[in-house]
Amino acid sequence: MSHASITLASPLQGVEFSAVSYPDEYHISILQSRGDILPALVKIERILAEAGVTRIVLDLSAHLHEQQPRLVKLNYSQSIPRLYSKEITYRKSVRFSITEKCNYHCFFCHEEGMEMEVGRSCRDLSDIFEVIRQFAEQGYDDFTFTGGEPLLQWRSLSACLDYMEQIGYQPEITIVTNGERITPKVIERLVDYPGKVRFNLSVHSLRDDEYLSIVHRKKKPDFGSDNLLTKIKQKIELIRQAGIPFKLNFVLLKGVNTSLKSLEAILEYSATCGASTVKFLELLITEGLKDFYPYFYSLQALEKDLSEVLTFSWQDHRRRVFKYKNTDLDVEIQHCTCARGCNTCSLNRDANFTAELNYFPCFLHPEHNFALDGGNLISCLEQGEKFVDNMASHYQDYSPILIKEAYTTRSERAYYYQILPQEQAAIVALSKARLHRIREFKEFYYSDGSSEFECFDKVQKLSLNSYDNSYFEIQQTISVAEQGMHETQFLTDGINITDAQRYNHALEQENKLNHLTLDWKIEYYRTDKGELSISQNAQTGIVLLRAEKPFELLNVKVKPVTVPVPLLIQQVIDKAGVL
Repeated sequence: MSHASITLASPLQGVEFSAVSYPDEYHISILQSRGDILPALVKIERILAEAGVTRIVLDLSAHLHEQQPRLVKLNYSQSIPRLYSKEITYRKSVRFSITEKCNYHCFFCHEEGMEMEVGRSCRDLSDIFEVIRQFAEQGYDDFTFTGGEPLLQWRSLSACLDYMEQIGYQPEITIVTNGERITPKVIERLVDYPGKVRFNLSVHSLRDDEYLSIVHRKKKPDFGSDNLLTKIKQKIELIRQAGIPFKLNFVLLKGVNTSLKSLEAILEYSATCGASTVKFLELLITEGLKDFYPYFYSLQALEKDLSEVLTFSWQDHRRRVFKYKNTDLDVEIQHCTCARGCNTCSLNRDANFTAELNYFPCFLHPEHNFALDGGNLISCLEQGEKFVDNMASHYQDYSPILIKEAYTTRSERAYYYQILPQEQAAIVALSKARLHRIREFKEFYYSDGSSEFECFDKVQKLSLNSYDNSYFEIQQTISVAEQGMHETQFLTDGINITDAQRYNHALEQENKLNHLTLDWKIEYYRTDKGELSISQNAQTGIVLLRAEKPFELLNVKVKPVTVPVPLLIQQVIDKAGVL
């Protein structure tokens, strides 16, 4: 069987290939590439998915073996040397934010990437129907109603369903809701929908105190009745009795719903209430939402927490799916929208539009949107694709979110300066610095009491990110030259340590004890002259500026750090008697 609607012309974005079509499967041989093959593979996958292909088999020429990590990023698996394959999970999906209003006050809300401070007025239903008609013509078969809280606009939502049925458009319908406005009338209408329909219920906790804290009381202390979660469970029972499939969504919030007790409550309830899936999502941390960083908890940490009760099932490039114990419950562990980088965005970002009929191609740049007017949907989608391509070209494997994967290196050189806390804002402003990453972590330095720590020769430490539950062992040397230039050599690749107590006991046998514990908060910036970071030590209040080149800025006094940073902190602690 051939796929007549597929147009794959080689070369594509610098990649030369040949292709052969089989039933529901496409075989591609990558012959040459002038650079990174990932952008071309993303485009190819989109084209094949929209033509109904469900599997790609890829032959990578031997001389392109260095590109293999790019296939791993896109979730290709290797069967034999040079041969890779993947199941296509991409669907043509649309997400309709039918209202920005909500009856809840979830303190971490990002409102679907829209501008939260901007009110939106709904256009006439006839205009909305016209946009829905165009999505139908373009073959979008997955349609999500979201908000705000979409059930606050139930009449409009129901009218949209009526119109879809009228024109013979029956996409799979998902309603993302907190569930509070679900009624028997809502259930009855959805049961009558001739296509597939399901709920994604945002619950976030299944413990009463945590639930109220998340959805109301962290932001509005007097809102929400004490039996609110009980009422939501009653709504869930209505859905179950009606036979409508549903997922339960939980955004991970460190220190709020990530204890083992909280996670066990989520999984046990979900396994018995009729849910098909529990979905755990990472918290989105952007510059506008950076105050939420202390609540961020990583998916890797969650997997370790639940490793004894989960059995791996499958994965794509954005999520990993498990089975819970001996049940039919699926557990999805899913990255936030932008965590996988801008260059894979088009494989995981839906076509998003609002009731005022603006189309938003980028989750993190709501200011770049396009008005849907008349029959211009295709034009808007094309403009949006160009914007996403530009973002992909600029950020590549990264995105503007502030939590990024760590990197490893054998050595690094940088200049360190001590600054006054009140000078940080001036340095950022005068340098025209752009925040691109934040991080909080602990360091545990070990010493046997010898001069090794003083001269920083083969110093051993553990590092623990605030959002993780396993440590990273680092062995390093640090030398300091004139002008505060620090050169760090990393002596090993490092290893993950999951049992710190056992690790400490082993070092005690070598007469090495935890000599110094440091808490750090670091903001990383980019400027036209390179990267810089500003870090603050919690034990002493010392603020340090790190730059790639000697740092000079008028009206700002900086003091070069002439000893290794941990030694500087130790000297200040010893002098001040800080514990």
